[in-house]
Formats: sequence, structure tokens, C-alpha cells
Amino acid sequence: MRFLGAETVINYHEQKFKDLLSDYDGAFDLTGGQDLQNSFDILKRGATTVSVAGIPDPATGREIGAGPVVTAALKAASARIRHRARKKGVNYRFMFMHPSGPDLAVLADLVDKGRLKTVTDRVFPFVQIPEAFTYLEQGHAKGKVVVQL
Repeated sequence: MRFLGAETVINYHEQKFKDLLSDYDGAFDLTGGQDLQNSFDILKRGATTVSVAGIPDPATGREIGAGPVVTAALKAASARIRHRARKKGVNYRFMFMHPSGPDLAVLADLVDKGRLKTVTDRVFPFVQIPEAFTYLEQGHAKGKVVVQL
């Protein structure tokens, strides 16, 4: 992780990030659940956690053009997590991930220029897709798992 530029490395098997980090300007949650809730504990007042794995909030619903019924449903569904964020004095936002050719082109350019490092754990031939999924399900990949066509 230090190779990728991390200043603080946390072994999630032995340590909890909420016990080691504090006073951050923002957090980006990729796992949801307890990790999302714990992210509120490490933020400065007024900071924001953005999640791709939590529950969509009403603002996100409005941004994607959801109607009033869907927006109201998102408000109800995310009420608990938004309440917890408010109690901690922080903000919560959900971000829908969507494919974007232009965004991928920017990332590819950064990789080509050596400004963005990628980590590939294993490459499987196409005929070994079942083995690739089995490997992923073990949860120990230290980078991307690629299937080569």
C-alpha cells in the first residue's frame, strides 16, 4: 500500500480504521454497512462521506431524475444512516456508479503517463472464469483480478 502512496496502512484483520484515524476532511466508502457508519467517526464536523455501497439518499434520487415517489422512498430508506451522520455532525451522500467512456479515457491516460498505478493480482484465461470467481470469493485478492480474452 505504501508503494501506491498510502501514508497510513491498516491491517483490517487486526485493526479498526475508526480506532486509528481522525479529523479527516472526507471519506469514500466502498463497502457499506458498519464501515460506512464508522466512517462518520473519523471525520471533522461538516465533512462528508460519499458511499457507493450504502443506501441512496433523496438528493441522489433527484440528481438522477427520480420522481417524487421514488425520492420519498429513498428518503425513508436512508433516514437511519442520514440521522447517524447528522448526530456526528457530518454529511452523507450516495454516488451511483455508471460507465463513462470519457472518464475511463482520463484514467487510461493517467496510467499511461505513470501518474496512476494499477495493481493486478492475477490474470485468468477466459476458459477459467469459474476459477476466477472462486478466487475472488475467497476475498484475498490484492489488486484486480483480470480475465483475458
